[in-house]
Amino acid sequence: MEGVRSGYFAGLLPFYAPERLHLGPTAFTLAYTLHQLAENLSKGLGGLLAERVGFGLTASLAAFTGLLALLLTPMAQEAWLLWATGLLWGLSMSTLYPGLMTYASRIALPGREARALSFTLTLVMPWVGIGLVGVGQVAQRHPEVGLQLLLWGQALALGLTLSLFRFRIPVPPPSRERYPLFRLLLFLPAAFGQTFAPALVSLFLLRFAKERLGLEPLQLGAILLLGGGLAFGLLPLTGRLVDRRGYRLALVAGLGLLGLAMGRLAFAPSLGEVALLALLAGVGFSLFMPGWNGFLAKNLPQENRGAIWGTLMTVEGLGVALGPVAGGALWEASASTPPSSQAGPFSYS
Repeated sequence: MEGVRSGYFAGLLPFYAPERLHLGPTAFTLAYTLHQLAENLSKGLGGLLAERVGFGLTASLAAFTGLLALLLTPMAQEAWLLWATGLLWGLSMSTLYPGLMTYASRIALPGREARALSFTLTLVMPWVGIGLVGVGQVAQRHPEVGLQLLLWGQALALGLTLSLFRFRIPVPPPSRERYPLFRLLLFLPAAFGQTFAPALVSLFLLRFAKERLGLEPLQLGAILLLGGGLAFGLLPLTGRLVDRRGYRLALVAGLGLLGLAMGRLAFAPSLGEVALLALLAGVGFSLFMPGWNGFLAKNLPQENRGAIWGTLMTVEGLGVALGPVAGGALWEASASTPPSSQAGPFSYS
């Protein structure tokens, strides 16, 4: 489901919306923003439903809603339909991550929570890049074929979730201890900033890579695989470090390395430098992920964990939702001339 969603909003719509639906960048980036707002503003309720109603049931509903949104896309000649389907899809997806992370934290061995949560996310997150690069590679030449690939992928996801229809998250006995939720307020700015910054370029990553870095989609995929592979390979080491030494140093060091890598990319470095920056970002991410998850595992209460985790994810999701539309406005503001009809969607000379 994550691969299809990434492929749809970042890989397909930048090409399909202008050429087939005659909708500009603001229209389809707003569809993504509404999708993310709907998902993330309802994650508290979504986590509660996943924990109480059943994770298999809520995941199946999300997969079905995504398939419906894809089927309605060719009819979205008016922007409002694209916005409505994106919003509905986002609401259905609000149960997935709070439910998944709550389940992983409940079954993790004591003292290995950071590693368990990090590996859980690592099994999902590569599909963001796979959907972006894989569908984008096809959609820039054949948008209809890209949509068909997404339909088949979402149908497969629906079949997989239906096979887990009765799956439920184990619920611990209620606790009498009251958790001081104000402790989480100190981390809200970091939760927002860590997602807002990369989201500024998320929907324009293919264009940025081609026009500023000179990278084709397959080359970009190789760069992402390089950094992601290093991050994944280091997780056993960095996760063990967090579980044994605590999360603070890993969290700060990881964010620092990621910030350095992103800052240098803004100056359009050479291909060799891009590869080195990908490795640097991989190290940073391998530190940041278990550091952040280690903090959450240590500080979130067990009772109603899904709802509380979902509420914290709402703040992270606001960064994901607001970043692309801010990035779209910056992209259009920095263009010196209108888009050329010969150069493809929102390509500027």
